[in-house]
Amino acid sequence: MLPGDLKADQFAGYPPQARSLAVAHLEALRQLPLSFLPSLLREVIDYDYKFPAECASIDKELAHLSSLSPAQQKDWFQAFAQFSLPPKLEQFDWVNQPSQFVEQLSAYLWTTQQLDNFRKAATAYGDRLRSAIPAETMPTRRLGIAVIGQGVATYDAPLFRNLRRDLRFDALLQKVKLEE
Repeated sequence: MLPGDLKADQFAGYPPQARSLAVAHLEALRQLPLSFLPSLLREVIDYDYKFPAECASIDKELAHLSSLSPAQQKDWFQAFAQFSLPPKLEQFDWVNQPSQFVEQLSAYLWTTQQLDNFRKAATAYGDRLRSAIPAETMPTRRLGIAVIGQGVATYDAPLFRNLRRDLRFDALLQKVKLEE
């Protein structure tokens, strides 16, 4: 199935808010290339479980995509439309299993040596989206909690390995190393 064949009832397995969001933007979703759409649906399908700031970001992205004229949409997604996908991926249930589709797409792009071009297309899309949607004036506040077990004699895995790398994180790592 291709994105142009999407129907509202295909989102029946989505959680309620995600389903409403997808159906509300169905016309815009139908216009997106198959090489791009499941990545977006991967975010939409988890909408009900995301933080409010993440939901707002998805809302803004979909609203912006819905506001693009056909010419603008063609311009924005021309690079994604150039990827040829095998019938196996086109026939995959990418609506209900977008994460699995993206995994298979990544493997396919890697084996066909198209991954670098896909990364360039995705980076260009992200840059355009950031330019089109103004950033929030107030930073989103987040709380991070680390639970470190008392009485643990040794622990060999690196602490905080999944945190975003930045200068504050590097300083925290240095402090942890000094205290060890």
